[in-house]
Amino acid sequence: MTEPPKSSNTALAWISFLRARVEDERSLAQVAGAGGWWEPTGPGIAVDGRIRARIFTGSGVQTDHDVAMHVAAHQPHRVLADLDAKERLLDLCEQQGDRLNPALLDVLVAFAEPFQDHPDHPESSWEEM
Repeated sequence: MTEPPKSSNTALAWISFLRARVEDERSLAQVAGAGGWWEPTGPGIAVDGRIRARIFTGSGVQTDHDVAMHVAAHQPHRVLADLDAKERLLDLCEQQGDRLNPALLDVLVAFAEPFQDHPDHPESSWEEM
């Protein structure tokens, strides 16, 4: 079935869905150690007050480097800052109510894309109609 137009009356469904995903991710980030930087449980090298350690994936040097860069980019404090920004966007969209700018609705839909396999994803309910 083709996707219906994303009108302002669907904005609340997108906002509600994304708020729930933000809370899910916030819980995970807080459990992961949002108070600071992740530290390895094994020996590492102290550099500028931080622990540096190698990450081995068993898939070769380039993959090890790529995984290490991913881990560094997803420190809990960075994830929480990103989630705070998403909440501010959701607040802005919610304040606009039925006057939600279509461009902002497109942004909400884009932020929801990584969760398209979630059973509560708003587009999944359209497919059932």
